[in-house]
Amino acid sequence: MKVEKVRIKSHTDNKKCRNASTGGVKSIWLLGDSGNTISGWAEDVSGMITSISGTGTFYKFELVKQSSSFTEAITVNTTSQSVVFEPTVVVNLPKLDQNLRNVFQQLVSQNSLFGIVLDNNNRYWSFAFANGGLVNSGSIETGTAYGDLNGINALTIVGGEPNASQQINVTTTLAAVMSGITVDSE
Repeated sequence: MKVEKVRIKSHTDNKKCRNASTGGVKSIWLLGDSGNTISGWAEDVSGMITSISGTGTFYKFELVKQSSSFTEAITVNTTSQSVVFEPTVVVNLPKLDQNLRNVFQQLVSQNSLFGIVLDNNNRYWSFAFANGGLVNSGSIETGTAYGDLNGINALTIVGGEPNASQQINVTTTLAAVMSGITVDSE
């Protein structure tokens, strides 16, 4: 086995100001259904995605402030020397009606979902681009008290990827990064 030396750069800029990073997710775009897929993407020298190709339509979900999250766990198996990145998106979608119920049904039935997450720092992130993700939990709820969520609660989409999620370089619009894929409701 060949071992290459990798120089790890210090990341000290993150301590220079208090408002450098805000948690949470603004929006997500999901691509799914039979025949809709990510066929490839190009990266710049830093590893940032500069273009995405495939088929289908990315549908946008605008999220309520401080209601949804994007995390990525790392699982290492020292015996097999494998590393798996597990991106997870958890969303809450209010205002239950037949259309929202239909969205829930369609998302749950997908064999592969590919996603893009826009965080509260206006950074776009790839989600499950290599292997796709699956809905593994969530519920439709009416709530009990007047202030409770009436809608989809904790819809969780999980992937298993060979590499960590990558930032997407969006300089104008998300649609400008796509080739063969439509971006709905940008």
